Amino acid sequence: GGARKTLSVVYVSSDKTPQEYYGYIHDRNWMAIPFESSQRSDIKRHFSTCAHRELEELGIDRKHEIPTIIVIDTRSQGIITTEGADDVDQLGEGALEHWKDIQKRVRRNEEVMLQKKNEIMTEAYYG
Repeated sequence: GGARKTLSVVYVSSDKTPQEYYGYIHDRNWMAIPFESSQRSDIKRHFSTCAHRELEELGIDRKHEIPTIIVIDTRSQGIITTEGADDVDQLGEGALEHWKDIQKRVRRNEEVMLQKKNEIMTEAYYG
């Protein structure tokens, strides 16, 4: 098989019309939640992220304005950062390496926590 992707971008639109949506994504190599899909609203509610004009319709307490880039670990599904748009503004292409560094630290911490949990469980079981 081919090499595993290190990053996928999934576009969750706040476009007002299908024409805006398709005009924006047509030349980008992104996966996109279909304009007609209710998943767009579900994802926006889950991450508390939307355009100001969508606040009332979605009924959420917005944590993130648009544009927002939320970077998610493919293995754990944990959030690496909600500051991806700022990272891209400040670091440009260096943002990817920044996110990989964060991911490595998070995964190391998860491994340490799992090891400690296993030690505690072993101690409790064997006394």
